[in-house]
Amino acid sequence: MRTIKHHTSQTLKLILFIASMCILYSCDKQLKPASIILVDPVRHYYPVIQGEMMTISYELENTSDNPLFIQEVQTTCGCLVPRDELPIVVLPHKIGFIDLTFNTIKNTGYVSHFIYCYGNFQDSTCIEMSFDTNVVPRADYVRDYEQLWHEQTDGMKSMRDFVDGMPGQKGYYTETGISPRTTRKEAIQEEVDEMAP
Repeated sequence: MRTIKHHTSQTLKLILFIASMCILYSCDKQLKPASIILVDPVRHYYPVIQGEMMTISYELENTSDNPLFIQEVQTTCGCLVPRDELPIVVLPHKIGFIDLTFNTIKNTGYVSHFIYCYGNFQDSTCIEMSFDTNVVPRADYVRDYEQLWHEQTDGMKSMRDFVDGMPGQKGYYTETGISPRTTRKEAIQEEVDEMAP
């Protein structure tokens, strides 16, 4: 009986030692900040018909030598849901996307939403993105939620939707100005021109 208690005690000590070494080793590692270029963080989408699903995708370019970990994505409405599982990882010098689905079924009129992403960004722990659009009810009468749900789930897409795309997927426009990616490309081109003989 004594030998069983002795072996159990030794095994427990060994497990505690290994666990404490793992904890100490993992505490030594530190997540380094990553610099990014966020393409078009402020967007103005064209009007959509109430009840349509919009797919919104923000492009991130990791310009650092460290991986980027986006650990949390918060939105200002429950109708705007991230499509990817968290954490979102963007490897060094690669491009990643934050994909969201916007359900317009419970919105009417002008809609403006913000998206907050938390991760190991270089300048802060959070980046902010936003978009707005106008959600237009159908022309004949305002349908209730149940009718919109049946139209969304039972309706077949027409040939025009396959060719031209769904009305909610027409794209967006931004404020006048130069995007960060264009500024970066111009700076790189200037460096190349200076190095050329």
